[in-house]
Amino acid sequence: MQDSFSPTFFRQLQQLKIRTRRAFLGSRQGMHRSARKGHGLEFADYRQYTPGDDFRYIDFGVYARTDRLYVREFREEQDLNVMVLLDASTSMGYPEGSNKFELARALALALGYVALTDGDTVTFCLLGQRTTPRYTGPQSLSKAMKELHGARPEGVFALLSEVRAAMASQRIPGKCFFVSDFLYPLPEQFDALDYLRSRNFEICVLRVLAPQELQLDAGLADVVVDAETGQEVELALDRSSREQYALALAEHIEGLEHYCRRAEIEYLLVSSAEALNDIVLRKLPQIGVLR
Repeated sequence: MQDSFSPTFFRQLQQLKIRTRRAFLGSRQGMHRSARKGHGLEFADYRQYTPGDDFRYIDFGVYARTDRLYVREFREEQDLNVMVLLDASTSMGYPEGSNKFELARALALALGYVALTDGDTVTFCLLGQRTTPRYTGPQSLSKAMKELHGARPEGVFALLSEVRAAMASQRIPGKCFFVSDFLYPLPEQFDALDYLRSRNFEICVLRVLAPQELQLDAGLADVVVDAETGQEVELALDRSSREQYALALAEHIEGLEHYCRRAEIEYLLVSSAEALNDIVLRKLPQIGVLR
């Protein structure tokens, strides 16, 4: 995993920032425009002077025009609460050798590093396994790498229950990156994403699929293994059945994409064969997730 993070790649990540479409309240001073008004750099509004206000913020130009005292209010800059949900279920390790989970984990860490270098607070959750402490500062990446390095995709779980558990400790809304193959029934996916929306998080869905999955019916074997249970199932598929399978998988992929578009959730589908730096440095800025 560390091999993906060369010194050059680290420097490139340091130039990036997480983009949000709206302002959030943070927990401390940072680099993101906050919903809170105070004494930042970005002008927000005027309000009528009240005794005790700092004279330095009185706008005497407005006073000259209106004969009333008004003070300038500015938008505070605070940190952004970033939650990274990483699917660690068995299907993320299938097909064997596909690099699906490895790429998903590297994506999670790269996004976490971008946030940490910008003064944000980051929490990683391996769905189905554990949630890390809250990290601050770029030096925390090494701790996060150690925490996630030994993780292996395993187990089966109810998606909504795991997402609820992961978010239980999150008191402040912010940005949520959800990295998964999303090989769950569509209603389960929608329920989980609806829950994140109800918690006022701005969501980015990063769907990682193996080339074999993206090619739909290409190379479909006569014996397949259930990615969650490990049970082998013998198939006897003719051409028509294979085409139906391809259509069903395409509809599953399109179902999530359509939901995200309707809910104004950022969405990106990538192949596990793609290069990490191309996804982070080119594709994510293209869809407006990073800048």
